[in-house]
Amino acid sequence: MSAKGTSNLTRRGVIAGAGAVTVLTSSSSSAGAEAIEQKNPILGHAIATIGVPDVAAAQAMYKAGIGLYEVNKGTVSKGVSESWGAPAMAGRPWVMMRCESGDPTFRIRIVQVDPVPGYHAMTTWGLNAIEMISEDIYAVNERVLSAGFDVIGEPRPLSEAYASVHAMQVRGPGEELFYYASDMTGENEFDLIRPKSPVDRIFNAVVGTPNIRGSRAFYKHVLRMKLGNVQEFKVRMVSDALGYDRDTAIEMGSAKGRWAGSSIEFDAYPIGLSGPRPRAPGQLPPGVSMMSLTTDDFDSLDVSYAAAPAVLYGGGRAATFVGPSGEWVEIIEDV
Repeated sequence: MSAKGTSNLTRRGVIAGAGAVTVLTSSSSSAGAEAIEQKNPILGHAIATIGVPDVAAAQAMYKAGIGLYEVNKGTVSKGVSESWGAPAMAGRPWVMMRCESGDPTFRIRIVQVDPVPGYHAMTTWGLNAIEMISEDIYAVNERVLSAGFDVIGEPRPLSEAYASVHAMQVRGPGEELFYYASDMTGENEFDLIRPKSPVDRIFNAVVGTPNIRGSRAFYKHVLRMKLGNVQEFKVRMVSDALGYDRDTAIEMGSAKGRWAGSSIEFDAYPIGLSGPRPRAPGQLPPGVSMMSLTTDDFDSLDVSYAAAPAVLYGGGRAATFVGPSGEWVEIIEDV
């Protein structure tokens, strides 16, 4: 199978801005009206895979800091590693965890990868963060600090214009980033999904890209997801990580699945200050390694998978591809 409409290779959320961004301008996301709008086959996020050097240590941090609990564990099978296109992952330990709400539609999978010297979050293209909904990020702040996470963005209102939404950002042991957002007043100005536990499921995955237009075109025309507007933001954490002036704005956009809280965010990284994600040979990338998306129309997706689709997890088929910014994406069939 071949990818159609892909672009040349390639961070932070319209919602994920968390007081670290300032909106400057916006422009229409429409690339031209289509005579017939095709059905969006992507339902939403199913799994966020996190690559860390020590799975047991990360699991303990996630339990203490985020309240995740273990669903099952094991080692990566040869078939799964081949499906991912990462054969050196075979035999490595993993643990699947779920939020305290028990939401069956989303899990976090921690898997062991070798450390990559010199890798730092928010400096490379691909998946840099996942954003999760929470009841009270000020309570979350205390938990993650005591669990050993590095708080890189303290809890604060998103902006003066959207003061009801408060957010924060933390870094985990594998340079993975978690953003947390809470509606603190009940106004729900951003139409956030409602948490059913102190920290609940993902609602946004953040991709750093050197070519935001190419990324948007791929997710619109190949995955047929709905696009949000392109906007410009000042993103303090990205500017600090990449070493450019905090007053410089970057473009940001998004694509959405059909489920509520199913966004993928594209953050335009300055090409001269960022680059491809390094990884150990044959392994998944470190940090936020991969996002798994659920579809109810698997056969309509014409992308170049690492291996032929196969039943891997006891349900529908699954297959993995690398997106235009170097993000690893697993598609899982909803049956």
